[in-house]
Amino acid sequence: MTIRTNIRTSHLVRLGIIGLFCLGFTALCFYDGLVRYPSQIVQLEEFLEFTEEHKDKLDPKDIVDQWKELAASKGWPTNRPNVEDPRTHSDIAGQFQMAAVLGPIGLYFLVQLLRYRGRWIEVNDLAITSSMKDQFELSQIVELNKKKWDKKGIAKIKYESEGRTKKLVLDDCYYQRETTDGILRHIEQHIDHAKIVGGKPEPVKKTNEESVEESQ
Repeated sequence: MTIRTNIRTSHLVRLGIIGLFCLGFTALCFYDGLVRYPSQIVQLEEFLEFTEEHKDKLDPKDIVDQWKELAASKGWPTNRPNVEDPRTHSDIAGQFQMAAVLGPIGLYFLVQLLRYRGRWIEVNDLAITSSMKDQFELSQIVELNKKKWDKKGIAKIKYESEGRTKKLVLDDCYYQRETTDGILRHIEQHIDHAKIVGGKPEPVKKTNEESVEESQ
């Protein structure tokens, strides 16, 4: 009997969404810090100079109208610059600081996506193999830790290989739930229950025929 569990598509999608969101926001921060905010600062400075220069010659409405013409000739937005809450050089620095935080986070999640893509764990009656190059017989297992299985779906397998103790983690948040559960049950049926710590062995699932017989 062979059971294989593959990485969950939903987990890969989640990693991709978080990574792309963070990198997209990083790009926006760079755009604001390098282009939009500096341009707004320049526009405000020119608007204040323009207003000061014409305040004794024109009424406020005419000043606004002429400013719109000047802004349009320079390819700027024609709305009145935000005098009450202007952009500052501190705002620009803040955009770069956010980019410095979000950029590495986004890259981390995309790297994780590439690492987890195509992962699998497989068990048969004799051994366990995985895409991470784990390969050991069930007899090499020294401990099956189920402390986090009931609440989080995590079980840690310790096994002896080449004179060292190594670890393989079953996690139904990352791997397909039903097949991950099947691998755990299969392991429990083929190892000494004294090696199971942090929880009891899972109850043996009844076949359809056994369920029908009990109901009759």
